Amino acid sequence: MSLDQPGDILMKICGIRTVEHAELAAEHGADAIGLVLAQGSPRRLTLEQARAIHDAVPEGIEAVGVFRNNPIEQVMRFPGRWVQIHGDEDEQFINRLDHRVIRGFGFDREQLARWDACEKVEYLLVDSAEAGSGEGFDHEALADCMADLSTPVIIAGGLHPGNVREALRCPRPTGVDVSSGVESEPGTKEPALIRAFCKAVRDPD
Repeated sequence: MSLDQPGDILMKICGIRTVEHAELAAEHGADAIGLVLAQGSPRRLTLEQARAIHDAVPEGIEAVGVFRNNPIEQVMRFPGRWVQIHGDEDEQFINRLDHRVIRGFGFDREQLARWDACEKVEYLLVDSAEAGSGEGFDHEALADCMADLSTPVIIAGGLHPGNVREALRCPRPTGVDVSSGVESEPGTKEPALIRAFCKAVRDPD
């Protein structure tokens, strides 16, 4: 399982800030980690910090750079193969990137259709209105849209070890993404919660 070849359920742990937590996520079956370079986030890394974690992650797990309204020059400098774009960036911005792209946005039917039509986007990451807030959104409303989409969907927003199994049943996404749901406080990952979330996804019974 990887971003390149999704299998059963793709799992991404976002907002990783240390090599130790990246290794823990990999050990417990995560396919990807998110390294946040967006301004204003309590999980924000410098490019140098992100590069150090990227270079240290075990083989088989993808380090994704997470950006929101950053200048395109900053995005271009991210060393990994994948980036996640969350702000007001348009199709022209996306198409200029050399990276493979995950497009994140708050749940909205028009945005789903818009980014599903963008050939450069390989995954739609559907979140709450404010990414990283821990708030959820209407999964049943997303489920009603799934049949019309050709791009794989990752869901985020309000997920944690106690509710991710239900999210996997409805709307049956390709993958799940967690950040605040495995933290003891904003920006501080809790190893026990990372383990519990991964177990809930990988061993749902």
